[in-house]
Amino acid sequence: MAATPARADTATTTATAQAIIVAPLSLVANQTMNFGRIAPTPAGGTVVLNPDTNACTTTGTIVRVGTCRPAEFSGMGVRRMRVRITLPTTITLTRVGGGGTMTVNNLALDPTPDLVPIGNGNSRRWEIQPNNGIFDFRVGGTLNVGANQAGGTYDGTFVVTVQYQ
Repeated sequence: MAATPARADTATTTATAQAIIVAPLSLVANQTMNFGRIAPTPAGGTVVLNPDTNACTTTGTIVRVGTCRPAEFSGMGVRRMRVRITLPTTITLTRVGGGGTMTVNNLALDPTPDLVPIGNGNSRRWEIQPNNGIFDFRVGGTLNVGANQAGGTYDGTFVVTVQYQ
């Protein structure tokens, strides 16, 4: 007697496929620049924020307390695409409620291993060519505190330009 073949059963299910497309030419601000709390004096002075070490040093007779933080940015381009980063000359901070301003100058980037200044040594433009297209950098600078600077919170904005080539 011949064996009866087994009945073939089948089962099906639905699965999903997903892809996330990130804008390939993007720049995101991750953290704001913060010089900490500063006690003004009759002579004024500066607070220098080093974007590489996150350290703040002061000149003059001002007293600074609290944590300093450089601004932090992340960018994404295309793998091995050349990226040029440009910073402004100065940032103006205005006292909330009015009555005073301060400036931040000598803006600088942390010396990421692949970061190369463009032009002379005082350039505000740098170039990087990240292998995977993703890069991060920090920005610091020098806060100029006036003599007897009015107390309060000072805010300002600045534009970082990233040109993908």
